[in-house]
Amino acid sequence: MGKVVTRFPPEASGYLHIGHAKAALLNQYYQLLFKGKLIMRFDDTNPEKENVDFEKVILDDIAMLHIEPDIFSYTSDYFDKYIEFAEKMIHDGTAYVDDTPAEVMKQEREKRLPSKCRNQSVEENFKLWEEMKKGTPRGLQCCLRASIDPESDNGCMRDPVLYRCKLEPHPHTGDKYKIYPTYDFACPLIDSIEGVTHALRTTEYHDRDSQYFWVLDTLGLRKPHLYEYSRLNLQNTVLSKRKLTWFVNQGIVSGWDDPRFPTVR
Repeated sequence: MGKVVTRFPPEASGYLHIGHAKAALLNQYYQLLFKGKLIMRFDDTNPEKENVDFEKVILDDIAMLHIEPDIFSYTSDYFDKYIEFAEKMIHDGTAYVDDTPAEVMKQEREKRLPSKCRNQSVEENFKLWEEMKKGTPRGLQCCLRASIDPESDNGCMRDPVLYRCKLEPHPHTGDKYKIYPTYDFACPLIDSIEGVTHALRTTEYHDRDSQYFWVLDTLGLRKPHLYEYSRLNLQNTVLSKRKLTWFVNQGIVSGWDDPRFPTVR
C-alpha cells in the first residue's frame, strides 16, 4: 500500500471526451485503492499540436470529474534528459540519423528493408544529429531512428523514429529546441523517471509495448508494469480527437462544448 504510482497523460490539443474520462477515472481508481499517487502529465512532445488554452480546459474538466492528482508535470520538463539518452544511444550504436524521405522510409518499413543509413558511422550520425539540433535545412531532412530490427514481424519494431526536427516554437520551451522526441520514445523514459509503477494503456498500444520495453532495456532504466484495458467506442458519435477537431474547425458545431459532442463538458 502507498507504493503504486499511476499517470494520466493527455495531449493538450482538444477538450477531454468520455474516452479520456474513462482513462482518468481508471487511473484514479487504482491510486485510491492502493493509497498511491496519481500524476497528471501533459504530453507536449509535438509543438504543432500543443495549445496552452486547452491545458486550462483539461484541468477544469479533471476537477469536474472530482479527480485530484498528486503531481502535475509536462513531458517537456525532461527535454534535456531525453537528449542525453538519445546521444548515449547514438554513441552505443543503438540509434542512427536517417535522411531517407518519409514516403520512401514508409515503403522500406513495409517491405522490411533496412535503411541505407543504418550502418553509417557514429561520427556521421553525430554530425547529422548536430544539424538536427540546430534546425538547419540539412537537419530538417533527418530524423533519429532506433536500430532494432527492420525485418521484425512487429511493424513497430522496424527501426522506429525517436526524434524529429521541427522549427515551430514550443508553448513552454519557446525556440530553445529544434528537435522533439516522439511519444513512443519519451513515454517510457518519463514513466521511469517520474517513478510510475503501473502504466495503464488501451489495447491499441499493444504492438508498441515491445518498443516501450526495448527503450528502457537499452538504456538500463527501471521498467514500470504495463496493463491494458479496452478503448471506449460508442455508436452514433466519434471519439477521435482529429475528427472532432474537424467538426469544430468547419463550424458544424458550436464548439468543443456542443451538447452533441462526447466531451466531458
